[in-house]
Amino acid sequence: MEQHPLVIITGGTRGIGLATAKVLAAQGYALELWYQSRKEDADSAQAQLQQFSVPVLCRRVNIVDRKQVQDALNDVVRNHEAIHGLVNNAGILQQKPFATISDDDWERMVNVNLKGAFICSQEVMARMADNGGVIVNVASSGGQLGGMLAVHYAVTKAGIIALTKSLARVGAANAIRCNCVSPGLIVTEMTQGELNSDTGRDKISLHVPLARAGEAQEVADAIAYLLSGKATYITGQTLNVNGGLYMG
Repeated sequence: MEQHPLVIITGGTRGIGLATAKVLAAQGYALELWYQSRKEDADSAQAQLQQFSVPVLCRRVNIVDRKQVQDALNDVVRNHEAIHGLVNNAGILQQKPFATISDDDWERMVNVNLKGAFICSQEVMARMADNGGVIVNVASSGGQLGGMLAVHYAVTKAGIIALTKSLARVGAANAIRCNCVSPGLIVTEMTQGELNSDTGRDKISLHVPLARAGEAQEVADAIAYLLSGKATYITGQTLNVNGGLYMG
């Protein structure tokens, strides 16, 4: 039996991905942190996770390139008995008025935020079929509320929620659970522009009952719960981590 169950985290070297890696490493998971650019983030993540004494590998993978995903997973299964979990966290955010969103903007958003999760889930589920496993997708309250300045982003995150429900049904026969965490306004590098804007400050003061932005670790704790043995009868669900911004 593998001493450290393996979890793959896309976009795992910063923000919510890195916070999740720290929580999981503290719980004894082995980790594959996939990233696409910024090797300095990967080096920093590797250094920060050394204290936990668990296997950690930062791997450059373009999640929109199926061949790269397949090659990475073929290497993973050569070195691990099984893949316990996949966290589809990688994503981008672009804020601009709807009328100015270009076809290229739309295509890039859909590719990174939605197609990447589709490819990774499809390839990982094929390798989980004999042993079961857990997928946790990271959506956004934007996908539940809509987004006036990030329409294409909101659409992809709504798609992630639908993907979650569908994969929960598809994977159930092979003991694969799939759930979703939907963060609200969380303090990360990606959200700094919004949090520092008048619109962001107004959103917190007027629409978030807890009247503050969330921390990445608060999202990470929710992801870790859904990956754990405490959530074995939970699948197809969206866990909102948003301070009350959306209560649907």
